[in-house]
Amino acid sequence: MPDADALTGPQLLEGWDCALCGRRLIADQLLGTVAWTCGSRTREVELWVCRPFCGEGLEGA
Repeated sequence: MPDADALTGPQLLEGWDCALCGRRLIADQLLGTVAWTCGSRTREVELWVCRPFCGEGLEGA
């Protein structure tokens, strides 16, 4: 799973960009959730990725 602190707003909070490659999502699929801390608050955030998996998603397969 990507490090939540290394992701951009569109990757982490808005779900507009792939959490792996950073491209704008046209078709997406849920990668999973990560714990993200902002200040004193921690919350679970869903990460979305390219569908089918982008090249970044295939590296660990």
